[in-house]
Amino acid sequence: MLKRFQQIVIDIYHDDSDFANSVVDELKQLRVARRIRLRKITDWHPNADLLHPTIVITAALDERFLQPLECPQQLLILPAEVDTQKSLKWQGDVLPWPTLTGLTLQRIQLMANSFNTVRQLHAVRESLVWHTQRVEREHELVAHIFRNALSRNFTNYENIHMLLTPASKFNGDLCLIAPGPLGSLYVLMADFTGHGLAPATGALPLSQAFFAMADRSVSVAEMVVEFNYRLNRLLPNDMFCACFLLELSANGERLTYWNGGMPPALVFGQDGVVKHRLKAQHMALGVLNVDDFDSQVATIRTRSTDAIALFTDGVIEMLSQKREFLGMEALEKLIQTYPGRNEFQTLVTELENFRGTQPLHDDLSLAILQCCPTGLASPEQDEEVQALPFTFQTTLSAEDLQQIDVVTAVLGVLGRLPALHGHRTTIYLLLAEVFNNALEHGLLGLDSRMKNDPEGFAYYYQLRTERLQALQSGSISIEVRFDQRRNYLNITVSNTGQPWERGEQIDIRNSSQPYGRGLDLLQQLADDLQWSEAGRKVSFGYHLTSC
Repeated sequence: MLKRFQQIVIDIYHDDSDFANSVVDELKQLRVARRIRLRKITDWHPNADLLHPTIVITAALDERFLQPLECPQQLLILPAEVDTQKSLKWQGDVLPWPTLTGLTLQRIQLMANSFNTVRQLHAVRESLVWHTQRVEREHELVAHIFRNALSRNFTNYENIHMLLTPASKFNGDLCLIAPGPLGSLYVLMADFTGHGLAPATGALPLSQAFFAMADRSVSVAEMVVEFNYRLNRLLPNDMFCACFLLELSANGERLTYWNGGMPPALVFGQDGVVKHRLKAQHMALGVLNVDDFDSQVATIRTRSTDAIALFTDGVIEMLSQKREFLGMEALEKLIQTYPGRNEFQTLVTELENFRGTQPLHDDLSLAILQCCPTGLASPEQDEEVQALPFTFQTTLSAEDLQQIDVVTAVLGVLGRLPALHGHRTTIYLLLAEVFNNALEHGLLGLDSRMKNDPEGFAYYYQLRTERLQALQSGSISIEVRFDQRRNYLNITVSNTGQPWERGEQIDIRNSSQPYGRGLDLLQQLADDLQWSEAGRKVSFGYHLTSC
């Protein structure tokens, strides 16, 4: 039953007949609404856009009332003697008059509720349409920005094949490719937390930094430091970016990489047999602050017949029709079955067959890069530009070590050497290794064997930060000599700390240890490696020859 004043406004259209006037008087007495607005029936028409619940009162039907109604949620009140069959053509509710008071109130209540519900649904529908159009417009703008930001992506490079399939409209995965100025190739595979528009927005600052630094032939280690700095400031606490970054030398024989939180990349030969699994040794980007972030990279030797497969966890966690994960073992078998550069599409087809019609639950990204000579044009060096022989020497106090990124600063000093650019990553790696050994084992007295403990790796770097902040004395000296005739660098790093013999702490032949790989690379990549003064001093040479 319609309660008094529950309906605020009701519009009544009537023909001003005696019948209509008597009905209106009775409805006023029943107080069916807080306000009743009386209107002439000539103002009513079937396709009217009504604003309030409406009652039409007429003593006689004409053709207007038998036409389709724009708003059928109306009540028509007629004299009881009007032809019932004819009144059935009215699309709304019909109430013969006179009738019981309770029935009158009930029918008005139903009509008002129906009208208000339809109006609310219509308003919601219009709001949804407006919001949908606004979201689509915003998506178009964001897509346009992404296309421009990634317009430099070297996706047409002939020696790489990619599969990038987002789980929603925007991809939370990212695969960037850029040539270096001297023929090397940079490849970045990243996976932001979640999928869709929110994680995709992290691609903008990351791609800008990637392309700008690739243009300058910046080392992989320096790149990830910058990436982490930007994302750590940008991303919320519950969001991060797993990342695999590599640089392939121009001759295809050296691959330098950094893996933070990504599945292990697979290096395999032309027979498909996996030679190396490049596992994650670092936290994802955006998690740690600058002081705690570890930028140490690794380098492996490759052959022109080798290839490397990069992929996000969406590949190995892809579900089949039976809701079973693909898994790493199955992916390796597929790669071994289809290892050829011309078999990539067949490999993709097998992955699609495995998934069937099962919807994607995560973004899917797979890239296979051939480790052959890149064939990228290198700029011709101006023969008139000649570097002078020089010797650079610096001694860093405890205060300097606490405030300066030493390795980056030294590379900045050497950065104007014309021949350095193609070797920047390797020089960074070698210099970082000997400097960190001098700092961590010489001045700070850290023991790498604590990394063997499951929680020791994190504790090691926590202790490193604490001891460095508390360091009061001690120094590290760095000397760099350049011989322009031989195009040869000789680097010496010494410290005033504790004696340190690498044989006491590290067995470089044990590849399962979570440490020691840097010393192994020193032996592989450096010339004339010498330790002296009980481990406090190390020197090595390096030829700045063509990559």
